[in-house]
Amino acid sequence: MRGRGNGTILGWAAREAGAAISRPAQKPDLENFSFLLRMCQQKTVYRAFLALSTLPLLANSVSGTLQIDGKPYPLNQAIAIRTSSTFLSGAPITRVAFTDAAITQAELLSPTSLLARMKQSPIHGLTMEFSDDRGYFSLSLIDSSQNTTASLSGTMENFKFTKHTPQQVAGRYTMAERSLGKLRLAIDLQFDVTPLAPPAAAPKGALKKGSEAQSLASVKAYLAMRKAVQTLDLAAIQKLARYPQDFQGPDGLKFLKLMKEDEPTGIIVVEASEGPDTATLTVTGTKAGKPIRKTFDMQLKDGRWTTNNDNWEAN
Repeated sequence: MRGRGNGTILGWAAREAGAAISRPAQKPDLENFSFLLRMCQQKTVYRAFLALSTLPLLANSVSGTLQIDGKPYPLNQAIAIRTSSTFLSGAPITRVAFTDAAITQAELLSPTSLLARMKQSPIHGLTMEFSDDRGYFSLSLIDSSQNTTASLSGTMENFKFTKHTPQQVAGRYTMAERSLGKLRLAIDLQFDVTPLAPPAAAPKGALKKGSEAQSLASVKAYLAMRKAVQTLDLAAIQKLARYPQDFQGPDGLKFLKLMKEDEPTGIIVVEASEGPDTATLTVTGTKAGKPIRKTFDMQLKDGRWTTNNDNWEAN
């Protein structure tokens, strides 16, 4: 670090101090020496502060504030992944999350997993996703204190990128206060994130049909869940559901009745493939007098096979 004039700050202080204590026929000016030493320390700290203030953000970092209904939430956690978009026919996109509490890659990948995380403990923030050509953008609110969700999509004029590649996204996002659903939001964030590669696809088992499919543990669990819905069996569904807490308390039966109204009748699993911890089921049935066919993904967790969402319509 350089001081005013020639030489370093420390060199300047040493020369001045040396002159102060080596003048002939004078006592050492210790008071002046202490003053010079303090000046040296202050200049060093000040220069160091200036240097630190100009450093770029660290990778996977965010600074700034999300305001929800006028209340500020400083965000300090950042994570990003590369994934594909169902809205863009499988085209690659970058999905990021800026929050005030950490989330995992799996939670960022799965909206249902993120919803479950929001129910566990307080968290506030945003998820954003955008295409490589910047033609697609979507933003969703993360707020564990709200009973409603808010999201928007559109163009990316609120972004000021300093870097936008599949390997790194950095820059600033600002949004003046505006209404979004029933909420008022304002955003000002500076970020630098390195997207994680998408996780490797889980190995799938051989495709089985008919009676062979019915013998799979995942299929048995799925059909047991559907039977519990059709018979309004709360005790059974609390053992089978991915989110058993949704079926507890005074609203549990009400929610179950709504699920039954939405489900088709005559449900049959026509084919299925089951791996070590994931399974894919193809299901048929009848709804409103019309045949229906749907594919469900299931996961084995804590010894239980469950769908991504307990509700038929939400899968």
